[in-house]
Amino acid sequence: MISGNIVGIKEYILNKLDELYEVKIEKGKIIDEEIISFIADLSHKINREINLAIDRNGNIIEISIGDSSSVALPPIAVYEKRLSGVRTIHTHPGGNPHLSSVDISALLKLKLDCIVSIGLSEAGITGYEIAFCNIVNDELTYEKKLLKNITDFEYLEKVREIEEYLRKKNVVEDDKEYAILVGIDDEESLEELKELALACEVKVVGKFFQKRKKIDPLFLIGSGKIQELALKIQIEKANLLIFDEELSGLQLKCIEEATGCKVIDRTTLILEIFARRARTREAKLQVELAQLKYRSNRLIGFGITMSRLGGGVGTKGPGEKKLEIDRRLIKKNINFLKNELEAIRKIRNTQREKREESGIPRVSLVGYTNVGKSTLRNILVDLYPSDKSLKKEEVLSKDMLFATLDTTTRTLALSDKRIISLTDTVGFIKKLPHDLVESFKSTLEEVIFSDLILHVADISAIDVIEQISSVEEVLDELDCLDKAKVLVLNKIDRAIEKNSFLALETKIEEIKEKYPKYEVITTSAVSEENLDKLLDIIKDKLINKAHNCKLLIPYSNTDISAMLHRNSIVKSEKYVDEGIEIEAILNEKEYNICKNYILED
Repeated sequence: MISGNIVGIKEYILNKLDELYEVKIEKGKIIDEEIISFIADLSHKINREINLAIDRNGNIIEISIGDSSSVALPPIAVYEKRLSGVRTIHTHPGGNPHLSSVDISALLKLKLDCIVSIGLSEAGITGYEIAFCNIVNDELTYEKKLLKNITDFEYLEKVREIEEYLRKKNVVEDDKEYAILVGIDDEESLEELKELALACEVKVVGKFFQKRKKIDPLFLIGSGKIQELALKIQIEKANLLIFDEELSGLQLKCIEEATGCKVIDRTTLILEIFARRARTREAKLQVELAQLKYRSNRLIGFGITMSRLGGGVGTKGPGEKKLEIDRRLIKKNINFLKNELEAIRKIRNTQREKREESGIPRVSLVGYTNVGKSTLRNILVDLYPSDKSLKKEEVLSKDMLFATLDTTTRTLALSDKRIISLTDTVGFIKKLPHDLVESFKSTLEEVIFSDLILHVADISAIDVIEQISSVEEVLDELDCLDKAKVLVLNKIDRAIEKNSFLALETKIEEIKEKYPKYEVITTSAVSEENLDKLLDIIKDKLINKAHNCKLLIPYSNTDISAMLHRNSIVKSEKYVDEGIEIEAILNEKEYNICKNYILED
């Protein structure tokens, strides 16, 4: 029986393939020349991959059909101390003879004897590539070769050598992802891409940069450079390419076919990080929505990477199942997620309205990722709590990109005893995917409705001005550029260690000249430098809705008097026959509570 994608395949073709089960291949041979010609001819006619699974006795145990760029492997038993005893041979109708990174992944995960790809084109067979498991430093890895002829290749000796090693040693399977970073715009941007890759636990083994004015519509960096890149993949033994630019579906497909390696772009990597870090239901829904929107326009590009036993970076989130291919299903899922997020947005609006009724001023922390927003938020809430009897949970703060995604709001007290709410938001980054900004709109509404924005920047970063500009672009998208803002140049302690005093002063002056509308302050969340001055600036920037009142509090309501001492500035207090006469400066919330006791306003 022929398995896989047999829809639309004529009965006589299936019957011809079925006859192969009766053929026995000579022991020691990988495959017969007649069988190669037969499956190559059929594969070219139907434009689909054909895969044969063969045991060591030469029996064909499974025949399956895929599509033009992928085919499923049969269930194969995996053993600890030996190989599976099965080799697989499959066709590549696109003409590319190279094994993909997912072919290699299948070789290692299933411990196949070997895996062979046959490249096919109009002119015939373009070549063969074979890969074996290999042992290096007690780790299970692989080696592969391009061949002109596969039928005379002796493979059993290599298989026995590997199995002998497996029996003697405790071999660890190396299932890590090794990436080469590819850029065309800014070589320094590859450093940030490296940080993003590390955030996904991907080891970077090389970089490939080419300055281009004109983008190649098929390969981005041009067909000649793609061949150089394919050679670098072989040398570095990489199994993942990460492009710093956003790739189209066609570019993804062409680059994968030309290099035989899994390909993702910067956007996919950022979405992967968000998918891994999302903790709340809202954040997970937002990330999934962004992923579906992004992938819906790139279905053509997710061929090889979605076949066999891929996994790894770029697969977390909405699931694979050949990308659930139907665009209508993706559209249906997008509409469902939008409705779910709209329901959450309504809850947020209700919470926001309650805060507005309380009269509490709203301050939002925004900034580039990993500039210290969460650390700053934690220390401010700890040093200036609105209620000292409560211990507020801290937000995760780590020296890594996108450590926190979930928006949190806490209250703190200013020196004039006014209570303000402080909201920590998701960090921004250069080339932040538009779909991600759109999906996180409900979260970022906290910034839209805030009374004051604290734009936190890392003054120790070399590209701090570019980082500030990237955040400004997102704020522009949110129509927040006209709001009251303070530019908080954080990590001043680290900047002093890195720069001379003169160089640092020059950098700060340059920032002030570029952003004259900002009030600028340098701080350190770690050493707590200038945090008191920051609070004073916040106090001065927020419109003071305070009321200078004279009140008479009956002796039966001394709890009101105690509340005023806690939350207001009490200027004078006198005990009279009717009660306690207090002169105080009240904020909006206390003013509303004490309306019935006010003598003069």
